[in-house]
Amino acid sequence: HIALTDAGLRTQHWAGRILEQFDDFMSDLSQVSKAPRGLLHVCSSLGFGRNHVAPAIAELAATYPDLEVRLDVFDRVVDIVAEGFDLEIRVGNDLPGQHMSRRLASNRRVVCATPEYLERCGTPMTLEDLGQHDCLVLKERNSPFGLWRLESAEGEHTVPVNGTLSSNSGEIVLQWALAHRGLLLRSWWDVQPLVAEGRLVQVLHGYSQGADIWAVYPTRLADSAKLR
Repeated sequence: HIALTDAGLRTQHWAGRILEQFDDFMSDLSQVSKAPRGLLHVCSSLGFGRNHVAPAIAELAATYPDLEVRLDVFDRVVDIVAEGFDLEIRVGNDLPGQHMSRRLASNRRVVCATPEYLERCGTPMTLEDLGQHDCLVLKERNSPFGLWRLESAEGEHTVPVNGTLSSNSGEIVLQWALAHRGLLLRSWWDVQPLVAEGRLVQVLHGYSQGADIWAVYPTRLADSAKLR
């Protein structure tokens, strides 16, 4: 008997949710009488693609043996039509209006830091306090650099943040947070087990950023012979 780690359980949970929706999605796009077949070219962001989309696609391949899937992962904006992709699995609610989209799972980004950082630098109680803190700034795909857009019961707030460390990799920023280097804004799917273990503490509980998980595809996919 092999016990899954928290990270393993998290991956299994998200892969399961994505797979569930994938099944519905594929059924919608294919004729009832025939299983999907041919090549499906999928892309996703680096961290989420590797940790969650890849396990879901492994299950998808078992479900649809005639379907060949290629998964490419990027930390940049992808033009799915120009680059020849059939499907993008993306995190975040800034969706391209020219494509069709379907929400696979709900998700939010939250502000966190280690207990050690908060003990050393204090716990931010208001959005204005963020200006006094080292914020780990992520330049990921097309997200605005140095701005955190947070939502609360009062509406949406755009907060300028800064710090000495920034990266285009969410996984690197998470490593820095765990090394007590500052506050980070990260998806709940990524930090929830770390919060449960006490390695990270969520702050500013009234504020978060919507970052649902979506399947985005060109309108031509609905009529694609490869899925019929």
